[in-house]
Amino acid sequence: MQSVLRVGLRDLRGFLVGPDPPVRARTRLGRALPTIGAIAALVCGLISFEYLRGNGPSVAVGFLVIDAVLIAAPLGLVATRPLLAWRMAFLVAGFTGATVPIQQGTPWPWTPVQMLMFPLLLAVVAVRHRRGVLVWVGLSATLLLVIFVNPGNLAGLLFAVTAILVIGDQVRRRREVQAALAEEEERTELAQARRAIAEERNRIAREMHDVVAHHMSLIAVRAETAVYRIDGVPPAVAEELAAIAGTSREALVEMRRLLGVLRSTETALFEPQPVLDDLAGLVRDAREAGVDVTFDPLPGTRVPPAVGLAAFRIVQEALSNARRHAAGAPVRITLSLGPSTLELYVRNTLNALTGEPTGGERHGLLGMRERATAIGGTLAAGPDPDGGYTVHATLPLEVAA
Repeated sequence: MQSVLRVGLRDLRGFLVGPDPPVRARTRLGRALPTIGAIAALVCGLISFEYLRGNGPSVAVGFLVIDAVLIAAPLGLVATRPLLAWRMAFLVAGFTGATVPIQQGTPWPWTPVQMLMFPLLLAVVAVRHRRGVLVWVGLSATLLLVIFVNPGNLAGLLFAVTAILVIGDQVRRRREVQAALAEEEERTELAQARRAIAEERNRIAREMHDVVAHHMSLIAVRAETAVYRIDGVPPAVAEELAAIAGTSREALVEMRRLLGVLRSTETALFEPQPVLDDLAGLVRDAREAGVDVTFDPLPGTRVPPAVGLAAFRIVQEALSNARRHAAGAPVRITLSLGPSTLELYVRNTLNALTGEPTGGERHGLLGMRERATAIGGTLAAGPDPDGGYTVHATLPLEVAA
């Protein structure tokens, strides 16, 4: 019993002072409804003034103007504030019914504009508000009818009010059900898309594990055991084979981490990622592999982790391209820190990429560009006028979350 009373008081408070739900106009007509309502209110105000002046009592014109404005004002609010419009119409109907008797012998003391406006207001309120508020709206309408309407017309008007509220409530419930179904369909489609992505990632991870990782393991094992399987291996060759084996095992570690990411539903990486300071180690490995690299570091520079990771991967790919396509050419890596950006240049003096890049070259350049674009930066790569090749990346220091 107490819960019913509490709900009833909550609905009464909503009827008396509660706000109208916000309106999200999705069509041109919906956005034009407030303007249409304002125009309709102006026209109906003029009609009400003429009606009151011709059929009402002999009172001051100013009083009739005020009354006509109050009668028509709810029409200007019905599109955006229907419950507020009904409150105003209810008070005005009570006021005009008690103070402005119509001298025409009609069964109700209201103007034709009011009689046509009441059903519209009730219908819009019923479509926009919950059932508990509608009960109080119906009671307020019943109160007006009982006080002012001829008893012979009361039953029909009460039936009309009830029918309008019930139909409007059903329309509202149908809209809510349709919105819930649409939301459920959207969630289902999103879940299906995520499942398809997860299946594709697992397929890629499976292929990488079964094919690429297998061959990388063979390279590492054969490089490590070559000095034991082949007699008379020179020390320099043995050292190079050991470096190949170490690099292969590092690649396997990176691949296992990547496989973990592909098989995981989480996008965050929990293992440490390369940062800007790790470029020194990358350059050292390149020099040990025989690449003539000149590096201009920025010691002590702190950049966001995403920027450092992007710079590292771009330099890594650029050095790989230089080894493949400009073997023996010197490479210069230059970093420049500006007020809001990190400028990165990787340039070699011999360009072996003539024409449009294809295959692996296209994927490498695309990957570098995606790295830069992902954090809001840019990347340009192309031949120089003097025959070299330059990769230029501009990375912002403020990375959006």
